[in-house]
Amino acid sequence: MKKSIKHLITAAILVGGACLASPSAFAQVSLISDDLYMGFENQLGGGTADYVINLGPASGIVGSSTVVNLSSSFSLSNFKSVLGTSSSMFGGVVAASNGNPPNLYVTQLRSGAGIPSAPGSVSPASFYKGDILLGYSDLSQLANLPAAGAGVLDNSKSWENYVEPNIAAGTFYGDMGINPDSAVGTNTVLYEDLWYVSNNSTTTKKPFTYVGYITLDLTGLNPSLTFTPTNAPASLTSPVIVSVSKSGSTVTVVSSNAAPTHLYQLQSTSGLNPVSWGNVGSAVTASGTLVTNMDTSATATKQFYRVQGQ
Repeated sequence: MKKSIKHLITAAILVGGACLASPSAFAQVSLISDDLYMGFENQLGGGTADYVINLGPASGIVGSSTVVNLSSSFSLSNFKSVLGTSSSMFGGVVAASNGNPPNLYVTQLRSGAGIPSAPGSVSPASFYKGDILLGYSDLSQLANLPAAGAGVLDNSKSWENYVEPNIAAGTFYGDMGINPDSAVGTNTVLYEDLWYVSNNSTTTKKPFTYVGYITLDLTGLNPSLTFTPTNAPASLTSPVIVSVSKSGSTVTVVSSNAAPTHLYQLQSTSGLNPVSWGNVGSAVTASGTLVTNMDTSATATKQFYRVQGQ
């Protein structure tokens, strides 16, 4: 099943460092509330600049039902400029607002693609309102920030100085105890969970909520940057039959490697030469990695079965 892709934003065209797009694509100075910023820094590699991308408002991608394509905002040349001769550097995503209630978004390294609805990392600690506002204050120190859909090289290295890796008062990592960045290099795939917290209470902490994951794929000729929200369907997988049993006229077929939210249809044929597969019963929606299909009219002396994902 082909997954629909939502093209959310379009990057500005840069030639020789001059922006040829609309004035809104020029670098900004102040943090835009709830815009998702993806930053890369290479302190250990002696980088002379950070690379920061504005992925646009969090509301534009969180809660979507399809994978969001953000590739147009990513520049491989800018990425390599910061990477230099290093094998890897560090990057992640943050966002914040000082509204009522205030919000905070932060990424954590995810273990593989997996199921969109399930996090592949450990949630950050619960926060009071004051914690979130402090995080917003730290991120407000970021300089030379781009408008939505654009990216810039920041020679002031404010991501390195105020987000990560410094662990000191007045920095995001130091004040929040959260490092949003993970190691990434060329010819790799980076998966990062996006966590969100909003709290207006100064006496009761509130936990973060997992809202989806970022994927930066640098293994092909054309880099891919996407966001997969929690309610996006998992990638369709090929089922593997692990057991077939018969009781009376009912055959039960159990398959593994199923992808939740996808349909799996049982098919049968009486012979393999020539083969003619026909559907048996209705397709079953997988709720986990195992799916069970049944043939309740299995009266033939010989029958072959297969399961197809949809």
